[in-house]
Amino acid sequence: METNPDVVVIGGGPAGISAAAWCVDLELSAVLIEEGETTGGQLLSINNPIVNYAGLEAADGREFAAFLHKWLEQFAFRRMLGTRVELIEAEPLLVRTEAGEEFRPSAVILATGVSRRKLGLPGEDELVGEGILRSGAGEREEAKGKHVIIIGGGDAAIENALILSEHAKRVTVVHRSRDFRARPEFLERAKTAGNVEFITERYVTSIRGEDRFEGVDVVGPDGASVSIEADLLLIRIGFRPNSELLRGLTELDVSGYVKVDANSATSVPMIYACGDVANHISPTISTAAGMGATAAKAIAARLAERKKFRKFE
Repeated sequence: METNPDVVVIGGGPAGISAAAWCVDLELSAVLIEEGETTGGQLLSINNPIVNYAGLEAADGREFAAFLHKWLEQFAFRRMLGTRVELIEAEPLLVRTEAGEEFRPSAVILATGVSRRKLGLPGEDELVGEGILRSGAGEREEAKGKHVIIIGGGDAAIENALILSEHAKRVTVVHRSRDFRARPEFLERAKTAGNVEFITERYVTSIRGEDRFEGVDVVGPDGASVSIEADLLLIRIGFRPNSELLRGLTELDVSGYVKVDANSATSVPMIYACGDVANHISPTISTAAGMGATAAKAIAARLAERKKFRKFE
């Protein structure tokens, strides 16, 4: 079992898969470590059709992930699924898993993606599946004839409001600001849907319900609390980068995204980051795959330079 591979790739979404495949193609030994039980990353939570990846369409993220799994079979590298990395160190590079297995690679590629932001309120996790929806598109049938509250003001919140408005009796969008980040065309359609209501400049302070979701309490600028009763809740307040492994090690921006250059290199030599964790401007499958390839090629070039230098020492 190799403990000193050329590259350790952390994360098995499109960016990590692309990076690992390109490492093999460039004759670099690679180990891919994925926390989930299968590769795919954020793809596994996409319920809408994927139609904008060049040359390939899929009914949803799971079908797209299946295409990637099939394609990946031709590349020989070690895959460690259901494994969480607890530590990355630099000088010298070290990657350690929670199980205690250690690797000392020549380079590390972080491709851990992003996670949905949470309100951080009691009941938010406990009532998932008990009135709190995981996905509007994936659970639209459950909304038939019901009142749904959606928290958020971006594309995801308003797009889900449109999807659920076709089934729900009523949809209430609660947003903390007066202005929305969502596309104007989404907002216009939602405003004319007939059963979508907007409550702005309100913060959710509590989620009500013991065994099942019953409603939320919101507070406005005047400090007054108002209760809103509903049958279902969907929270869509954006994403946060899964960059904890590099916090205090490499440079991050104010939102926690990893700062990288054109080669996906971080501020620490031989540590790279690609995909959504290092890209809040264009978080797409295409961009993630491209960044993974770029990181692998940059590493191959650096290692080739090292070998050439050592040859003439």
